[in-house]
Amino acid sequence: MNVVDILVSIVVVTILVTIILAIVTYVAYKLRLSREPARPDDDPDALRYFVPFLPGMGGDGGEALEGRDARPALDRLDRDVADLGDHASTA
Repeated sequence: MNVVDILVSIVVVTILVTIILAIVTYVAYKLRLSREPARPDDDPDALRYFVPFLPGMGGDGGEALEGRDARPALDRLDRDVADLGDHASTA
């Protein structure tokens, strides 16, 4: 076997493996689509993936700041966001 035959064999095997992976991926995609979707939440306007963290408001990790005023932290956040807007306009 010379070098050309080896390279041709490698290319053919690579193409066959690619086709097999494509078929397996398509079957997995179809199986995923066929699953029954989860029940939707009761509130259709509720945020589905993003839950904002509000310091000092309690729940969802806000318990650590209970009893402390979160206003200075929020003011600092507002200033930082405004600074980001200033930097973006000069770029």
